[in-house]
Amino acid sequence: MSVSSDLAEKRARLVATADLERMKLALAWHDIRVAIAPAPDADRRGRVRPYVMRAIGFALPVIGYRRMGRTLRIAGAALAIWRAATAWRNFRGR
Repeated sequence: MSVSSDLAEKRARLVATADLERMKLALAWHDIRVAIAPAPDADRRGRVRPYVMRAIGFALPVIGYRRMGRTLRIAGAALAIWRAATAWRNFRGR
């Protein structure tokens, strides 16, 4: 095998690997959208979640998947704590 055929084979493998990674990212993005998107019969269908999806769509390429996942986990925990505190205040106020 010559050097040029080795380089061509290596280039072909890199292109195939890049295509596979693009397909994996597209599938992961689809899974994220399905998990976050509201159900078709939801009452709040057009209000909040499309803005969340748009914000995630803009932020994901900028900060990356790992940081975005960490940010979403922290935001989810903060939202759960806030909801629990609000519910506790409403319960105590009765």
